Amino acid sequence: MKMSVHEGVLHYEDGSEVVLWGNNFQPNLYWEYKFRMEHMGLPMTAQVMKEMCDDGFQDLQKMDCDVIRCHLTPADFTDADGNLVDTMWLDMLGYLVHKARENGVYVYITFLNQMEYVFVEDSFVPKYSREEWIFDPDCVAKTQHMIRQLINWTNPYNGRKLKDDDAICVWGLINEPEYSTYAQMREHPVQQTQFQAWVDANDAVYNEVHYTQYRQGVVKNYIDAMCDLLHGEGAEQPVVWNCNWPRMIDGRRDVFQAIADSKADAVAFCLYPGQDDVGEPFIEHPADMSGHNYLPFLKKCFDEELWLGWLRDPLFAKKAKMVYEFETMYNEKSSYLHPAMAKLFRALGVQMATMWTHCFNIYSAHMGCSHNLNLKTTPKKAVGYIIAGQVFRELPRGFEFSILSDYEDRFNGVALSFEHDLSMAYLNDCFYYSGDLSWCPIDLPEVPKKIIGYGSSPWVACNSKGLYFIHVDDHAVQIELYPQARPVRDAWQWHADGGLVTEVDVETAIPFRLKFPGYQPIELTDIPGTYSFPLIRKTDGISVN
Repeated sequence: MKMSVHEGVLHYEDGSEVVLWGNNFQPNLYWEYKFRMEHMGLPMTAQVMKEMCDDGFQDLQKMDCDVIRCHLTPADFTDADGNLVDTMWLDMLGYLVHKARENGVYVYITFLNQMEYVFVEDSFVPKYSREEWIFDPDCVAKTQHMIRQLINWTNPYNGRKLKDDDAICVWGLINEPEYSTYAQMREHPVQQTQFQAWVDANDAVYNEVHYTQYRQGVVKNYIDAMCDLLHGEGAEQPVVWNCNWPRMIDGRRDVFQAIADSKADAVAFCLYPGQDDVGEPFIEHPADMSGHNYLPFLKKCFDEELWLGWLRDPLFAKKAKMVYEFETMYNEKSSYLHPAMAKLFRALGVQMATMWTHCFNIYSAHMGCSHNLNLKTTPKKAVGYIIAGQVFRELPRGFEFSILSDYEDRFNGVALSFEHDLSMAYLNDCFYYSGDLSWCPIDLPEVPKKIIGYGSSPWVACNSKGLYFIHVDDHAVQIELYPQARPVRDAWQWHADGGLVTEVDVETAIPFRLKFPGYQPIELTDIPGTYSFPLIRKTDGISVN
């Protein structure tokens, strides 16, 4: 369904509120191949990328995700003037949107970003700094030219123009915008000329105080012009402006005032607990952050206006709230944090949240990095992420965020603990847990309809280092065993040699025992796969049917 924002709330066209959970998902980026796949010797072909995309959508289904975000890098498919260039990456964008529609997944597209790789050598974006993306009129004009062509581009996989495809739910303008400071402006001749013209036209003074007034106007005009362009071309999707990380408002209140006053329908932010605790740039300062407790950090994000508390200011009451990226930092192990983050997001009024970033099966076993989440290679953490999605959907929008203690929390059938590195939930007849339930402060059902687990529980005896999915109906039980994950090297370290980081064991048989009260136990010892069994009562020894 189409979406729109009314009084700061994102609604579907039937009037219901939007609540979408997912991740950044980008098989259409040259960066994805160069940064994560090339060192493995994988060929850069459309077939490889499409197969990876298809496999990724299967994982999204297992993780119960209903939205993906992709920030575009225009150097993949534009020339020096912002014209579209027919490359495999533009084609992959069409394929991605088409497959999302097929899988019932919404797409959140952000138009402008640049990372370290350039596919089209003369593309315009890498020639400008991030500040110039907003403040240089030539760059702005080329960006508008690109956006106009892109939203009117006909997707070869479904025959729809991007602007007419309701699978695309929102437009983001810039991934992480930067704003030229007074000092930067004075080092840039074009910006000096522009500011001087503004000073002359407004009978102002060429100083830092008046520069903030000027900057506020530039930012607002940029956002408004992009909104006008999109709406003028018939693109009805809401427009999102990224407000970056906690404390971004500090020293930029003029910018945030411009955002609040602009025509943008929504604001978005990112959250990476642990990012403050490693050096800059973070890619050069890896450190195992799994032993750090970030529950107090989340409370500070809610309470402190400079952190993320500004989202609750009446200034932003008419803007819908989103999270464009979030994840744990240098931590592929912990499973307690994602559900707590989801609770924080809903307390802040967030309606759409996308984790950075989907780690595809084709490379995840060979990847070491700052953000790593995959069903097979980080199974314990993956359960925490799945629980977080359920928390996000179940909690209301906007409430006073609190935590039971600095080390654990319990709410609405959910419990999480830093000390036990554990999260669990019983929601909608499904029980989820990310480790052995020796600590379990919530009531257990006798026979849940579904179990997603890691480790042992009152129903399951399993020493596997992999996930399992159990579906129970009146007649049978289906058990899906995932392969075990065994670290070969520290996955929080950067590894770019193509070697194995996490062994995914698909060959070793897994001893597994399932026992529900009143039913005969089910036992198997077999390799990862899906197995079905009849559900048999203890009392009469016959199948329930």
